[in-house]
Amino acid sequence: MPFAKRPARSRGRPTLQLPRAAPVLLIRTFLLGAVAIAGAAWALTRHYTHELPPLGGPRTAPTYDADAGEMPVPEIIAHDGD
Repeated sequence: MPFAKRPARSRGRPTLQLPRAAPVLLIRTFLLGAVAIAGAAWALTRHYTHELPPLGGPRTAPTYDADAGEMPVPEIIAHDGD
């Protein structure tokens, strides 16, 4: 049975040491986030200030150019009695 003195134990909790992120990575992340926020703000501003064309409404009949070899589409109307 050895009577040698045991090494002293540390009584505190062990702390987890995380490696420091490179400052370049933090700056790049911050710039990417700033660009994303600016883009979203621009898109929302444009969406609410830009007037969109109407979705429906009367349209003119399509035309064709007979000299260019185009032919009109024939109208097919089906009647209930036929």
